[in-house]
Amino acid sequence: MISAIVCIPYLELRDPYEKCIRKYSDSDIRFDVRHIIGIRDALDDAVENYDIVVARGITAATIARKWPSKHLVEIELTGYDVLNAIIACKSRYNPKNIAIVYAETLRCDEAMLSYLTGINVIVRKISDEIDTEAAIMDSVQSGIDAFVCGRTGATICDMKGFHYVAVEVGREAIERSVLDAVTAAKMMEYERSKSVLIRQLLDDNADGEIALDADGNIVEENHIAKTLIGPGLENVPEWRDALRSHTSFEKVKMINGLPSIVRYIPVFHSDKAIGVNIIIQNSENLRESDSKIRKELKDRGLVSHYSFDDIIGESPQVRYMIDKAKRFSLVQSSILITGETGTGKELFAHSIHAASLRAREPFVAVNCATLPGNLLESELFGYVEGAFSGAARGGKAGLFEIAHKGTIFLDEIGEIPLDVQSKLLRVLQEKDIRRLGDTRMRHVDVRIIAATNVDIKKKVREGSFRSDLYYRLSVLDLRLAPLRERGGDILMLADYFLSHYAEREGRIKPLLSPDAKEILLSYPWPGNIRELRNICEKIIVLFDADRITGDDIGKILSFDEEEEKESISIGALAASGIIKKGALAKELGVSRTTLWRRLKSKDLKQ
Repeated sequence: MISAIVCIPYLELRDPYEKCIRKYSDSDIRFDVRHIIGIRDALDDAVENYDIVVARGITAATIARKWPSKHLVEIELTGYDVLNAIIACKSRYNPKNIAIVYAETLRCDEAMLSYLTGINVIVRKISDEIDTEAAIMDSVQSGIDAFVCGRTGATICDMKGFHYVAVEVGREAIERSVLDAVTAAKMMEYERSKSVLIRQLLDDNADGEIALDADGNIVEENHIAKTLIGPGLENVPEWRDALRSHTSFEKVKMINGLPSIVRYIPVFHSDKAIGVNIIIQNSENLRESDSKIRKELKDRGLVSHYSFDDIIGESPQVRYMIDKAKRFSLVQSSILITGETGTGKELFAHSIHAASLRAREPFVAVNCATLPGNLLESELFGYVEGAFSGAARGGKAGLFEIAHKGTIFLDEIGEIPLDVQSKLLRVLQEKDIRRLGDTRMRHVDVRIIAATNVDIKKKVREGSFRSDLYYRLSVLDLRLAPLRERGGDILMLADYFLSHYAEREGRIKPLLSPDAKEILLSYPWPGNIRELRNICEKIIVLFDADRITGDDIGKILSFDEEEEKESISIGALAASGIIKKGALAKELGVSRTTLWRRLKSKDLKQ
């Protein structure tokens, strides 16, 4: 548990602080409140035996100077606290000139305070008790009548017989300092937990891992690395090349009689190489895993099915989207595709992969909205045998592993649960995944393309989508324009879909009348391209005419719900045998052929 001490300058603060601390009784932090003034009281115990120190004024300045590595939370006075003290001093002593004698961290505007109080105010900043006494005495010689100061200054003024008012710590300052301490404690606990996890991660990894500093000293290594290379670095001397060149590279080496791939990765801080990470992987295991993945890839047909040539449209909007997507395809950064439903997000994702350097590698698409959180996690990251009830014998590779060297397309990314989001963020940051129930990490080289039709920024503001994950995903952002903004593309797409469905049904493509085109162009298309495609399919299925009028289009757009209900009724009647198809067609005012097509389109043909 994290411990914190609150150094209060006067005893009257004990109750307010303890009352405030009780609000955080469920936090993993233990508070002690102690009365300490300046450096007259020994601070060693307070500093050495606590993780966090909360203090103000000279006490805080002393701790910051003597123990710079200690986490200090300063009780910062508010402008309201200082202003109250000046007003009290003016009312009590009616001075002409007031000096504020306080620690260097105090932030206040002399001119503004003078203007607000109608009295001349100067600020004298101090760092310790000696500074304080010197500042007070110098101020008196300069014509100062009274002082506003901390408790150390108040003690000196008492001894010298000078007028003063001590600045009191207000409720806001108390609450803010306690909250800052709780927040710091959470971060400390997180870092401690992370350290334990990293240690466990290193030891559980099947690969050997070594972290070196810039001088070649071993900072961390797991037991696999110790077994493989022993106490020295004779087997991996290339670490110096990685440090000098600032470049990652791989070497195939014989280590302990086994062919291994050794990766050297320089580590940077503030643009300076501070060390090298070394990862040792057995090549036989890598080849075996890669062979299995490639076979599964081929069996499942995990390849892109579309290219930029399949995107229909000549409007400026679509040309801009294609040009931007082509530029994105040439780099390795993550892409977030946004746009309304039916705008072609998956088509663009396929096309980007097909034009990229990863085109010969897997393209894996998953709709995140169709799977519950636990199932989505096992699909993305895989699992080992026995990880959960019903887990397949031998375990299963996740989609990230299957997509290794290729692209994974995460459609409806906005629907991913928060717990899965955190694991996805780790993949983006570390390029490693852990199967459910497994103890080892597996490195993956995957380009992520995500897509959503929801307002993802709103979800970030609401807290239902992690901001750090959003920024990791949206390194490159591609917004797809809705169909209503693409003008003439509507008729081009309609012509394509009519041709496609007419050919599928063995019919001649009907022509669109001018008023039909006008309706298509003026309709807002809330379902975008998907809705237009459905309308064109309905035209081919429902109409025998070789020319489609505006009335025909209007009927489909206006009565989709009624048509759906009618189709169900038709199917029920025809299936029951109550009404013969000929009589039913006559009743509906359509031909037997049209009725047959309606039943077929709804999978109700008898």
